[in-house]
Amino acid sequence: MGYHVSILRSANSKQLVIGLDEARQAASTHGWSFKEQPPSFEHKDGDRVCTLWYSDGELWTKSPEEHEINLMLTLASSLGARVRGDEYETYTSPEETYSHPDDVALQKEAEAESVELLRRDPLSPSKMRYYIIGFFVVLGVLAYSLGKWFER
Repeated sequence: MGYHVSILRSANSKQLVIGLDEARQAASTHGWSFKEQPPSFEHKDGDRVCTLWYSDGELWTKSPEEHEINLMLTLASSLGARVRGDEYETYTSPEETYSHPDDVALQKEAEAESVELLRRDPLSPSKMRYYIIGFFVVLGVLAYSLGKWFER
């Protein structure tokens, strides 16, 4: 599973669609080539290639390197959009991010969902601790019983 990074546009905590034609026009001015199926954009710089896929009104890629984030930031600027990562952080550079106001509700929702998943997960850290303690208690009882049995 890779780290998902998107170019998207939002206002008032709602995502706004980036049109495919609009993306094509902006991308072509920055040296990106377009492929029809599936809709994607490719930027080549020597041996380095960056591919962005278009779906649901946004452009995205998985696990981008620093130079790819720079390319995405340039394209996003042309589209009046921003670059956002999996954890709802908005990039200002490959090294710097911030929490965009439109994503605050999404961040809180994701955190609550994570807490709920950990609570229900039978292998969550707190439950795992009880399983380990229980295992050693059972092991100790078995060892004690076997020891007493061999004493006879």
